Amino acid sequence: MGLNSLLDVAKSALFTAQQALTVTGHNISNVNTPGFSRQEVILTEERPVDGSPGQVGTGVKIEQIRRAVDIFLNRELTNSQEGLGQFTVTSDELRRLESLFRDTSGQGLAGQLNEFFKALQDATTTPSQTTPRSVVIAKASTLASTFHQINADLTDTRRAIDVQIGVNISEINGLTRKIADFNTQIKSAEVSGQNANDLRDKRDLAVNELATRIEVSTLDRIDGTVSVFTARGLVLVDQETTRNLVGVESTDNQGLLDIGYDIGGNQPSIITDLIAGGRVRGLIDVRDGTIPSVQQGIDALAGSLLNEVNQVHRVGYGLDGSTGQDFFSGLSVTTKALSTNVGTGAISNGAVTAPSLLTFHDYEIRFSGGNNYAIVDASTGIGIKGNYTGTVIVPPTVDAPLNIVTGANDTLVVTVDGTTSGSITLNGAASPGRPYASGAALAAEIESKINADSTLAAAGQRVAVIFDSTTNRLVLQSNSAGGTSSVDVIGGTARASLGLSTGTSTSASGTYSDPQTFHIDGMAVTLSGAPAANDVLSLNSRENAARDLTVALADPSKLALSSTRAGVPGNNQNGLALVALQSKTLTGLNNTTLIDAYRKTATDLGVASQVASQRLDGEEVRHEQLQNFRAQVSGVSLDEELVNLLKYQRAFEAASRMIVAADEMMSTLISLKR
Repeated sequence: MGLNSLLDVAKSALFTAQQALTVTGHNISNVNTPGFSRQEVILTEERPVDGSPGQVGTGVKIEQIRRAVDIFLNRELTNSQEGLGQFTVTSDELRRLESLFRDTSGQGLAGQLNEFFKALQDATTTPSQTTPRSVVIAKASTLASTFHQINADLTDTRRAIDVQIGVNISEINGLTRKIADFNTQIKSAEVSGQNANDLRDKRDLAVNELATRIEVSTLDRIDGTVSVFTARGLVLVDQETTRNLVGVESTDNQGLLDIGYDIGGNQPSIITDLIAGGRVRGLIDVRDGTIPSVQQGIDALAGSLLNEVNQVHRVGYGLDGSTGQDFFSGLSVTTKALSTNVGTGAISNGAVTAPSLLTFHDYEIRFSGGNNYAIVDASTGIGIKGNYTGTVIVPPTVDAPLNIVTGANDTLVVTVDGTTSGSITLNGAASPGRPYASGAALAAEIESKINADSTLAAAGQRVAVIFDSTTNRLVLQSNSAGGTSSVDVIGGTARASLGLSTGTSTSASGTYSDPQTFHIDGMAVTLSGAPAANDVLSLNSRENAARDLTVALADPSKLALSSTRAGVPGNNQNGLALVALQSKTLTGLNNTTLIDAYRKTATDLGVASQVASQRLDGEEVRHEQLQNFRAQVSGVSLDEELVNLLKYQRAFEAASRMIVAADEMMSTLISLKR
């Protein structure tokens, strides 16, 4: 070993200290850089050489510059980004929705409902005057406009969220390309023996940004690249290649975007329901869950208001003696064949045939093999009650009753849930017969006699019979639901008089025959074509009720406040019946009043907003804790770095002094030789 060896040792110490100082300076300069991981210099001895009396060291070298990271902690931090992204957008959007239902000035829906019924109450105190009647129509128009505005606000909010989903899809694709680019750079650097610590930090940051938008999982590869997955294992980044997400307009969801996974063909695979976290999940939940639920509540409220007011209004009389008129309009049946259907089955735009039976639920006609079908109330999951819906008859009144004549038109034979009755005799009289002055009285008589039949009673079969005063028809409905529930009128002398000769029998399940008309809880639709197994056709009478609600009555004199045509203005009894609707519990609103149904919709939204806010608070606490843990593991401590700075500075100075000493020794040797 000579002076050259000493110089080599000093040189290695000098260069090592210099590099260590550079790493320390890099740490200090990035103390506030998001996602930066502290780097550590790992030193090791150079390989010694043989000497006498033993091996002699040859200096120091940097074995690696290591990132201070905890892989498990980083993955937990990525997971927390998903929850943070999801509940941030959920909380924000629900707070915006809540603002639509604040009624602080009395101008909201609750206030307008109260104003409408107050105007009706005022009109009943002076039924002969036109001005209070005009106020009722004006208040009803304002109420309808309020429904329109809420519906428009909800629709606009849903569309705005859909735009956000499209933006997030683009951002996701941009981030996956960025991650793939980092993979390429990292692989290239590390294959050539260089460290790629800063590139790895940037890639981790991009993965976390991606997780804010969509649920992800990662897999580290041996070559330094990382693969990224979403939606139960679908690849977004595979080392240096990517798979894109695309927005696909959904025909089953009003043209709003589904999340498609590009598999290289013409038709992306729809993965909307597979996404479990991130902003996209939060936006989808609000767009396709919360807002439709609120819209359904508002539509059911508008539909129930329209339906109940019209039924009462039609039986009353106006100042001019008019009767049988609707106060509101806008109720319709919405039908749809799912885009996933493979058969040719089609469902017509239906009609409301018995408003008194409307539930404002969603219904599905589900097909299995061999043209077999089952009709299910999708809101409850229970099959419908089979029914027989009669044809329109002249409504019985005091002035023109329907007469049942003994021995002429007084018998019926019915089948209920597969059991056929005996001959059922209605309560009649000799010609001109027993008069029935109202549809309700007629329905009560038919129901009583059918349920008293011994054959049906022995089999436990019963029916409910209603006379729908809006469409003037009788409907016989089984008391059982689903399965073989059915009602049919198959004989008797009273069939023609009661409109029960050529009516329609609809079973809860059966075999479809093309074409076929179904009567489902007050709605009629006709199916045609050839549905395939697992095809679904849906219908409801609720959709767009808030959007389409209008006041049909323009003439104040036709406001039906009287229960009789006798005298002008008659009495105010029908007006009081209209006022009583304010406190009536309605089946179409799950046995709540109009105001209570509105409050429940608003309250449910408020609760959902509060839950989302609480979840967000929890995610923020979790995220902050993980950030603190990461800072302890990967963050830059200026105190530690200053210590390192002094340590490596001293090492650099010592190495420099070694070189000076070696130089002096060399000079001494040279001078001795002279």
